[in-house]
Amino acid sequence: MNNIKDYRENELKTFVIANILVILCLIGMITFDGIIEEDSYMQLLITIINSGLFSSIIYAMVMVCDCMISSYLKKIIIFWWKPMPGETIFSDIKINAKDGRFTALEATMTYDEIYKNMPKDKKARYGYENSKWYGLLRQHESEPKVQVAHRDYLMCRDMATSTIIMLVVYILLSLVLKLIEFDKKAIAYLLMVYIICMIATRIKSRRFVKTVIACDIHSQK
Repeated sequence: MNNIKDYRENELKTFVIANILVILCLIGMITFDGIIEEDSYMQLLITIINSGLFSSIIYAMVMVCDCMISSYLKKIIIFWWKPMPGETIFSDIKINAKDGRFTALEATMTYDEIYKNMPKDKKARYGYENSKWYGLLRQHESEPKVQVAHRDYLMCRDMATSTIIMLVVYILLSLVLKLIEFDKKAIAYLLMVYIICMIATRIKSRRFVKTVIACDIHSQK
């Protein structure tokens, strides 16, 4: 896997455009009522062209905004006030690995030195654990299993972030600029998609972090 971010040109692009089209349908900008009739094919063509152009414009805005959002802000969007899995990974697997690929005992024995130097302060501990985990990631980042898990996490994260951006853009275009109609169904739909993507990202992030640990533990046997 040469580029783990190739999803931005494939899955993410399809995801954003599909959701934009759903929103346009919900607010009535795309409708096929009365189109599939005799002598109505020109109206159908105009509808398709207009929706395609509008979708392309919004898609470009979403992608530009996504590039402007920092990794820290994406962390807030996904994990809210909670720590990322990499910030608590060693504390978590010491108590209960919850992973069929390694046990808590194996983790404790492998990372004995890390546990001995674990800071007492919570904030310092988060930084310490994440730093140690990142060091392991650098050692195993070329392994296929790690790359797949990393790609899945990044894709879900960017889908969740893009959904929030679409929500902000929609509110801006409807309530502020009055360019399109405001509809609560569109807001509810985007919030639902965001929650689904956020939950998926949290799951994939834990899988990614533990995949690195699993590869490291078994590489030392």
